[in-house]
Amino acid sequence: MARKRKTKKGLGDTVAKITEVTGIKKLVGDCEGCNKRQEKLNKLFPYKRNLNESERLEWETFINRPNQNKIELAETKLIVRLLKDCLAMSVKPCYTCGVSTWKTWINKINKVYEREKKKKKTKKTPAFIKK
Repeated sequence: MARKRKTKKGLGDTVAKITEVTGIKKLVGDCEGCNKRQEKLNKLFPYKRNLNESERLEWETFINRPNQNKIELAETKLIVRLLKDCLAMSVKPCYTCGVSTWKTWINKINKVYEREKKKKKTKKTPAFIKK
């Protein structure tokens, strides 16, 4: 049975794994300083990730909203959250940002969404599984 891999949040998780594999962690032991450095590196150098199922559904609702020319407050929060969580961007809610900024941010999330959508379509069913 295959082990489930822990998703790495950032560089700190990678460094921690390297110290574990090379035996350094056994020599040093579990120290609070190491854990703090791991968290700090994760915050400084986070990894990008795909949209999860609920985020994908939220994004589909957003891109299919009736009024494409207006962004509601809840939608701005969704955009900022996805930029932070999925694209590892350091952004804050901006109520004075111009239209071009919001369009740029929306396009960045759309690229992730479309890439994932394309991957799902291109996955082929193995020959031994009949439809």
